[in-house]
Amino acid sequence: MLVEKNNMVERYFLEKFYQELFFLQESKKESVADFVRARSLELFWTITRLAGLGRLHDGRWRSERRLRQALAERPSLTTPIQHQTDGPRILIDVTSTHVSGKKTGIQRVVKEIASAATEMGMALPVLQHEGKLYPYIKNSTASDTIQFEPGDIFLMIDAASGALASYSTIIDQVRKQNGQTVVCVYDLLPKTIPWAFSPEQRQHYENWLSDVVCNCDAAVCNSKNVADELKAHLAALPEPIHLPIGWFHLGGNFDCEHTSSASDDVIAITQVNSPFFLGVGTLEPRKGYDLALDAMDELWRSEIDARFVIVGRYGWMSTALQRRVLKHEQYGKRLHWLQNASDGDLDFLYNNARALVFPSLAEGFGLPIMEAANHGLPVIASDIPVFRELGGEHISYFKTLDSSDLATRLREAISTEKQAPQIDVPTWKQSAQKLLDLIRTQSYQLNNSR
Repeated sequence: MLVEKNNMVERYFLEKFYQELFFLQESKKESVADFVRARSLELFWTITRLAGLGRLHDGRWRSERRLRQALAERPSLTTPIQHQTDGPRILIDVTSTHVSGKKTGIQRVVKEIASAATEMGMALPVLQHEGKLYPYIKNSTASDTIQFEPGDIFLMIDAASGALASYSTIIDQVRKQNGQTVVCVYDLLPKTIPWAFSPEQRQHYENWLSDVVCNCDAAVCNSKNVADELKAHLAALPEPIHLPIGWFHLGGNFDCEHTSSASDDVIAITQVNSPFFLGVGTLEPRKGYDLALDAMDELWRSEIDARFVIVGRYGWMSTALQRRVLKHEQYGKRLHWLQNASDGDLDFLYNNARALVFPSLAEGFGLPIMEAANHGLPVIASDIPVFRELGGEHISYFKTLDSSDLATRLREAISTEKQAPQIDVPTWKQSAQKLLDLIRTQSYQLNNSR
């Protein structure tokens, strides 16, 4: 049964690849000038790499500039930061998130965990650059650099594949102080569904697994499902690695007191006298938006007056999907796509939607499920293991890849009374507490030490 489902998922992705390929072939004809420009750039890249000057175009100089700027733009306090003194000190790396400036996905997780950990005095967020550590929050009463101390735990909740050399240096420094390095693994999707990622993305992930994950002292995952997958992967390596692995669940609340209120456009969407379904997540093939659109098309052909609101930026290999959304006859009427929604917008939509529609084919967690449940919003999700782990019997599932079954669940949601899912959703403070207690006490659920 599992093999059959995997084959169906692979065929689905193959179909999306063909759609993307044919769309690009039809929409973009390379001119002679474009051809010459592209080949000239390739020659420049080749020559500079051979001359050892690859940093001119591989993004390193921009990354270094952004990091220097990020160090200068850190928040500051004039009073000492209080943190627990019992047990080992935990340093949380937030470098990639702070430099990128992004606020969604993993970046949201990093910011929420780091903020809660600091507030509770359980850990110290840090930035790392060229093997040196800096406190994320500057303090006039303390040094602006941090030295590793014996027994320190360095938590790589934010380790980026583009900075592998610096993390290798950090791992060595911690080891010399008899400390521990712990890495957070959010998913193994480039391994379990490789066709959903570009060759470059897969290579970056492979390098990260081998250079960082396999050299850490322990790993933490954001679901039992990912923890089991990581254990199986490490055990199947030519030289098996038996790493202590634990898991925790992410929080579902987000504080809108410090964000803007909902925009007029978002408020206008909720004032129309017809129910709307909400989709949250980046536009990319594995998110299953095509399935959701097929299901909505089925409802619209049946003259059911319902709407679909998508919140998320465009992602990799989504050109054809973007065109389908933007050129749809219902776009701007019953179909809306919000690429730059604020937390205030999303909070407002969660509070007013009929249900969250989450048709993903594969996920490491499923944060929108927790956020929806926290807002009392029913959830309609594809039937995949990690969603069962989060939602249990309290959310509605449809057969994965079956848009007609999804349409049936949508009709049921319209015709029945809206009821909040009875899911135990942790706050971000509870999530951070669970994570840090797990690390500090080394109470990893899969404690297979090397």
